[in-house]
Amino acid sequence: MRFRRRRYRDGLNSKLIRVFVLQVLAISVATVLGVYGAALVVERVLVQEALNGEAEHFWERYRKDNSFPLPNTNNLRGYMAQRSDFSGVPEWLRDEAPGFRRVREAPQSEPVVHVSDRGGDRLYLVFDEVQVSALAFYFGIAPLTGVLLLIYLLTWLGYLMSRRAVSTVILLAEQVRNYDFQSGQFEQFTLDDFGDPNDTEVIALITAFNQFIQRLESFIQRERNFTRNASHELRTPLAVVKANLELLSRFDEPERRQRVVDRMARTVRDMESLVETLLILARESESKLSQTSVVLNDLLAELLDQVKRAVPRENVTTSIEATGLVEVEAPERVLAIVFTNLLRNAMTYTEQGSVDVLIDRNGVTIRDTGCGMSEADLERMFEPFYRGHDRSNEGYGLGLSIVNRLCSRFGWTLHADSELGVGTEMRLEFPRARFQPFAERP
Repeated sequence: MRFRRRRYRDGLNSKLIRVFVLQVLAISVATVLGVYGAALVVERVLVQEALNGEAEHFWERYRKDNSFPLPNTNNLRGYMAQRSDFSGVPEWLRDEAPGFRRVREAPQSEPVVHVSDRGGDRLYLVFDEVQVSALAFYFGIAPLTGVLLLIYLLTWLGYLMSRRAVSTVILLAEQVRNYDFQSGQFEQFTLDDFGDPNDTEVIALITAFNQFIQRLESFIQRERNFTRNASHELRTPLAVVKANLELLSRFDEPERRQRVVDRMARTVRDMESLVETLLILARESESKLSQTSVVLNDLLAELLDQVKRAVPRENVTTSIEATGLVEVEAPERVLAIVFTNLLRNAMTYTEQGSVDVLIDRNGVTIRDTGCGMSEADLERMFEPFYRGHDRSNEGYGLGLSIVNRLCSRFGWTLHADSELGVGTEMRLEFPRARFQPFAERP
């Protein structure tokens, strides 16, 4: 693993070095080619035009005065061949035709030569650019060298700054690669671990990774919630199916057996709907949960019947009292999950006495005469896996946690009041419920 990390780091640095080296080479080649092109322009255009002007000037003066002297300066020399008399022309120039070109004079001398004809005479202008080349060096090559050195220095500084920035990225990549997801502790990255805390790019990267960690933690938490919620919520319908299977073995009459089969089929459908609801709740939003108008009176009557079959209590009486019909716009399966948990808890922790359901204008109250809860239990009753002081009954301590999470998600209000040894009262209120008193029923 260490070898792979070192290869990753060296590979990124070597790529960065290659980029800057190629950049320096490209700039150098472009600069040299530009200077060389400028030299060619100077030679082919400026020098040629200058020599053309010198030749025209000489021929103009020579036409007026045959004794006009040939050019003879430090850089420019003139020779004349009159009427095919080349005695005054150096031998290395005699064969040159009219035009503009370089001519080899000596092994280390190759001046620029301009040849022109007028009236049978031929003029040779020889331009020695040695001094001009020296001036070109001082006024061209020297500044060019300075510019190249400045470019190299700036490129080196750019490389150092880029390497510093990339080193932070490499360090961050190492931290991400070695992040321990198995521990379940989703610790976020801090700016102090990655150099300058004022670096906006580093801040953006760390913020993005921290947001990813938060979202991943949320996904994992929803998966855990789904796993434990599914295992918890499926217990009641499975108990109903189990009880009905036992009844099937006892009943011989077709009608009674058919009623049991119908009850089992309804329970299986409820299980399918329950699993679908839990899957939707495990996602990021509840947008796919269909909202329907649910009459709580009918729903609670059916759920109480199911819970009584799943948690039989011979010494416990049950009742439902209502002052009217209460309708709620909500996913029916979510309401079933909430009320099933509340009713199951009331039946489970009540050995004798009663479990009463009261339906009024604002919501539903479920009251039992069970073992009750202490002040400490009331404070922690909604924590996952917390079971309170009475651990004699089966369960995982998830029911109230699920109820509280669903109520918070849909904006319902849940109240709890309990006294140890007396009983518990759970109150669920629906802010947008519709109430129809029985006196107004048609």
